[in-house]
Amino acid sequence: MLRVDLGIDLLLFGKQVALHEAPHPGRPGLNSSVIFLLLVIAGYGTHVRKWFAAEASSVFAATVLALVGVAAVLTAFSQLGTFATRLFSLSLPAAITAAALALAHLVLYSRLEAVRVLTTRSGDWRTIRVLLPAALLLPILPTLIAHLVTGRVPLPTMAIAGLATLANILIAALIAYWAVLRVARGQAAMAELSEALDQTTVVLTDCDGCVTHWSGGCEQLYGWTAEEALGHNKYMLLRSHCRLAQGARGTRGENGLELTEYTRDNRELAVLEQTEEVKSPGREPVRVLKVTDITQRVAATEALKVSEERLALATSAHELGVFEWDVRTGHLEWSPGTEQRLGLAPSMISDFEGWRAQVEPEDVQRILDTLARTVRDRADKFSFRYRFLQPQGGVRAVEGSSRAFYDAEGNLLRTVGVILDVTEREEREAALRRREAQLRSVLETVPDAMVVLDQNSTILQFSAAAETLWGYRAADVLGRSATMLVPAERRAAHLAALNHFIKTGNGIIGEVLTSIAEAADGRKFPIEIRTGVSRGDGQILLTVFVRNLSDKLATEERLSELSAEIAHVSRQSAMSELAADLAHELNQPLSATSNFLAAAKMLIERGEGTERVVDLLRMGSEQTQRAGEIIRRMRAFMARGEVEMRTESVDRTVRDAVDLVLVGTGQFHIRVSYELDPNAPFIFADRIQVQQVLVNLLRNSMEALRTSGTQDRHITISSHAVEDQMVEMRVSDSGPGIPPHVLDQMFTRFTSTKGNGGGMGIGLSISKRIIEAHGGTLSAQNRPEGGASFRFTLPAAEEGVE
Repeated sequence: MLRVDLGIDLLLFGKQVALHEAPHPGRPGLNSSVIFLLLVIAGYGTHVRKWFAAEASSVFAATVLALVGVAAVLTAFSQLGTFATRLFSLSLPAAITAAALALAHLVLYSRLEAVRVLTTRSGDWRTIRVLLPAALLLPILPTLIAHLVTGRVPLPTMAIAGLATLANILIAALIAYWAVLRVARGQAAMAELSEALDQTTVVLTDCDGCVTHWSGGCEQLYGWTAEEALGHNKYMLLRSHCRLAQGARGTRGENGLELTEYTRDNRELAVLEQTEEVKSPGREPVRVLKVTDITQRVAATEALKVSEERLALATSAHELGVFEWDVRTGHLEWSPGTEQRLGLAPSMISDFEGWRAQVEPEDVQRILDTLARTVRDRADKFSFRYRFLQPQGGVRAVEGSSRAFYDAEGNLLRTVGVILDVTEREEREAALRRREAQLRSVLETVPDAMVVLDQNSTILQFSAAAETLWGYRAADVLGRSATMLVPAERRAAHLAALNHFIKTGNGIIGEVLTSIAEAADGRKFPIEIRTGVSRGDGQILLTVFVRNLSDKLATEERLSELSAEIAHVSRQSAMSELAADLAHELNQPLSATSNFLAAAKMLIERGEGTERVVDLLRMGSEQTQRAGEIIRRMRAFMARGEVEMRTESVDRTVRDAVDLVLVGTGQFHIRVSYELDPNAPFIFADRIQVQQVLVNLLRNSMEALRTSGTQDRHITISSHAVEDQMVEMRVSDSGPGIPPHVLDQMFTRFTSTKGNGGGMGIGLSISKRIIEAHGGTLSAQNRPEGGASFRFTLPAAEEGVE
């Protein structure tokens, strides 16, 4: 067999290799072959076929390292024995390659604790990697030094061996001291770290979720002690559940799992659980659960969500819109439904230019001016009001306010605000302003003075007519008490009436009141007051219309004087018509008196019958009194005195009037009868005025009877009580009645019932006014059996009451 020897086995350490007794010491021997076989089995079985467990593969790799180490030692100390050298001999390249492959295999695939400690970047990995080589290599140094110096120094071999042994002991002691010191420091740090970590909420569980470690923080959070929690399933113990339904707070996120859990006292918690799985060589994986209490955060989130929902409902109910404007990009973003409520299509206005195109031009400039002032003053917010142009025509008014945000240089970045459609309110306000202007125009032109008061009698408004009436300017009286407009003696009464109305709601309203006012110059004048009331916002407003009665009273006084004058003229006219009858009637008692006196004189002269003379004188005196009574009645009827209302007898009043009218009418054969109600004997009236009415009615009846040609000339005067404490008196005759054309207007002035030239036509008109002034009524009608009937009413009175 041809053998080619290239001498490669002598390239490295040739001299040392040549000293070995083996025939070919640098070539692969039994050791090399075994190492190669073990590496192949370990690598192929673990990585390709996975025949062995990781621990068995690591044993093969460790055996390779041991064989390499033995070969290295025997190579360095060949004198230990030829058999061992031949058995474990190994070339240096083979040894280096085998050691490298074995170490790589251990690092990548080994699960041995020692290898894991040496190859894992734990807290003490540097210490262990320094300590282990030192413990292995440093004890060899004294031996190597002793081997090198043996025979070279003048010391016995035993002494050198003893020194080497002592050096090894010192080295071992130093290494042990250093290791103990490092371990003690590490244990102290670990204890401190463990104490700190125990205060955190950390749970260690196995793959099934059973608790293997329960920290002090977990005890404080959940209320379960470590003894009670260990061995229990963490999720069963805490009734954990993950709420994935709508609105749930238990969801898987990037930072962990949000769970709902319950404490020992059944208190609900929201927690964030972060899970890490820790794998250790030779042990089951452990799950580290880091628990964070997020109950307050979840509550705050839910409260924020509720608040946002409430805000959305509120803005929707109030039809508020929310917008955001990015000034740099011009982008406009609206809350849902805002554009539709403003009458715009969705996404119709998405930027500033789109907004500008939909807004009235004059409003755009006003808004820009507002923004400029806001930026200039660095104001936090601003308000706005403008009009949107509608696509279908028309405008829609809006208003709102916005919050402004600036950058560090003071430039406006964005605005966030609310917007509200106020079109209907604008229309109502415009209509209200028109009505107010119209009302103001009416109030300024109405002739009556107007004063508006509150419930405290404070003047709120004072019209121009009121300024003219009282002489005050509106600015002088607004805010002051209305009692300043009346005399001092009447102020308490006015306040009492106002307070009574505020408390009871009775009085003032719907009544026409009269009072006395006092002007700015102290002048007092009569007024008529009408009051209206309005209630709103818990306040009462009184609108008082005041009319000056000075002119009215003066006019009424002049009319009263004129009426009295007319009545006087009427009585004079009536008396002038009765003059002839009165002359004839007065002639009779005067003639009789003259005759009686003449006869008495004759008897006295003759000295005859004293008793007869007395009778004649008595009869003469009666006739004289009769004439005087006729003259007295005529003077009383003709007198123009003041009106005197008092209790009067119905019988006396009627009979005196009849006696006055019947003077000198005996030749007409007119019969007068009385039907007076004894249950209504008195009236409350002015007797002279009532008698004037009776005289006018009786004269009309007598004139009708004189010209009628009837034989039965009869006048009936009756009275009886009626409703409302009144007495009705009736004058009826048996004449021809009243012509229909006269009956319709007989109480109108200058309308006469006596025909052409029969009278002035004012008697019945005056009579009607007299009766109405007494609170009664006067009417006329034709009787069915023939003749006319006049009826009038007067207030009834009790006897003795004046």
